[in-house]
Amino acid sequence: MRAAATILAALVLASGCGGDDEGAPIPSGQATELLRRLDSVSGRIADGSAGACDDAIEGEDNDLDLVQDQIDALPADVDADVRDALQQSFDRLFELVSDRCRELQAEEQDTETVETTPETTPTEPLPTATEPPPPTDPVPTTPEVPTTPTVPDPGGDENDDSGGAAPQDGG
Repeated sequence: MRAAATILAALVLASGCGGDDEGAPIPSGQATELLRRLDSVSGRIADGSAGACDDAIEGEDNDLDLVQDQIDALPADVDADVRDALQQSFDRLFELVSDRCRELQAEEQDTETVETTPETTPTEPLPTATEPPPPTDPVPTTPEVPTTPTVPDPGGDENDDSGGAAPQDGG
């Protein structure tokens, strides 16, 4: 990617100098601005984060749109071949930037996966209560008190009001 950036920088500088009878050179102010954009892209890629990389081609202050604005704003008398070469060079640079951004995103996702996956260590299961509960005393109940049966008086009638004594003879 450095080679592409170096070639592009050389192209911008050379085309800004003129010397060709076919058209006007890139005005020095625009050539300087294009070089600034090239430095910006290079710095964002060198940052090494997918977010900074994406900023080069997306977002509010992206270099892709700013470069395109500069190329579109070149005077009409700038040599068509220079304009085309500049456009193709920056297009290729941004393709490389996009590829690099995808690589950085994949690396960051791999890192996040490794960092967020908890280490698992085998553990013995906790003992479970499989023993029956201890016996409980039965609830005490009041024993039944046997009732004494009424026994009839031996010689008398139960319905007799005589006190139970049998009538005697003789007398």
